[in-house]
Amino acid sequence: MLPNGFVTGVQQVALIVRDLDATIEEYTDRLGIGPWRVIDCAPPRLTDMRIRGEPVPYSMRLAVARTGNTMWEIIEPVDGPSIYQEFLDEHGEGLHHLIVEHDGLDYDEALALFTERGCPPVMEGCLDGIRYAYVETEGPLKTTLEIVHRPTGQKPVAPDYWYPAPPD
Repeated sequence: MLPNGFVTGVQQVALIVRDLDATIEEYTDRLGIGPWRVIDCAPPRLTDMRIRGEPVPYSMRLAVARTGNTMWEIIEPVDGPSIYQEFLDEHGEGLHHLIVEHDGLDYDEALALFTERGCPPVMEGCLDGIRYAYVETEGPLKTTLEIVHRPTGQKPVAPDYWYPAPPD
C-alpha cells in the first residue's frame, strides 16, 4: 500500500435493483449464492438518515449473502429520495457500491479522511445500531464507496426472513 493509503480491503459488493425478490432468486438459481438474509429497512430500525448532509427519510429492502470472504448485497429502493433511486434513474440496475475496509482508522476518522480528500458523505444512516456512510466517489473513482461501523460485539442485523431458507 502507498504511504497515503488507508483503504485496506473490500468487504462487500452491492447492486441496486428494481425487484429484490426476482434478483435474489436469479443469484440463487444461477450461481448458488445464498441463503439470503432479507431485511426491510425503514424507521424505527433505520435512523439518522441524511442525504448530502440534510435529514431525509428513505427506506429500502436489502438482501445479503456470503461467498467466502465476500458479502453480496442486493438493494431495492422503496420510499423517499436516495442515492439508490438516483442510480436507478441515471444508470438502471447494476453494480452500485463497494464496502471498503479502513484498518487503523475508526469510522469517524475514515469519514473525515474521505471528506478531506474531496469525497464527503453523500448518504448516511444507522440500521439497528450499525452506522454507514456512502462517500462521494462516483465521479473521481467511477463507483461509490461505503464505510460501516459495527460496534464491538454487535450481532448482524436480524433478517425479516431468509431466502430460500435459513442456514442449517
